[in-house]
Amino acid sequence: MRKYVAGMCELTITPSLRMAMSLLSERKFDLLISDFIFPEGDALDLIQLSRKSEATKDMPIIVISGSMDGALLSRVLKAGANEGLSKPLATDEFRAVVTRMMSDPYVRSMERAICSVTCFQWAVRGSVSQYCPELNLLFTAATKDEVSKQMLAALQERLTQGADVGYTNHEMVVTHVVQG
Repeated sequence: MRKYVAGMCELTITPSLRMAMSLLSERKFDLLISDFIFPEGDALDLIQLSRKSEATKDMPIIVISGSMDGALLSRVLKAGANEGLSKPLATDEFRAVVTRMMSDPYVRSMERAICSVTCFQWAVRGSVSQYCPELNLLFTAATKDEVSKQMLAALQERLTQGADVGYTNHEMVVTHVVQG
């Protein structure tokens, strides 16, 4: 990051999400540039904190990720980031984005929003089930393809009805082993 913004502005680098949150509550910054992944969370947490605080609610935010696909870009923009960029960064282009954000901030818009919804799928005794915790949907079918088609159709229907999805973060599958 030092080479990208050299001579443009003062740069404060933090090694952790916790430290970044602490610094944002203590000091004023003109721009927040954040990697998406931190050891203890992700930029969505940082964006949400920034947008809730009166002192930082209007501060421009750029999120950078090595895997900034359409779904992730949609998530960071919905969370309140102004821009999402993919690594590796082109120095001149990145410097132009930083310059513009500091003088005339914009919010990137997408033609069509893309949602990434996490569902859990499992097979038991010849049938396959899939569960969506965001919408509390559960489907069971004979094959993975059938249950996936059912879930996708239900998600599309709910989205057209105005459901707000795609905000799940820190997903994990937990398996409990119990002795019976």
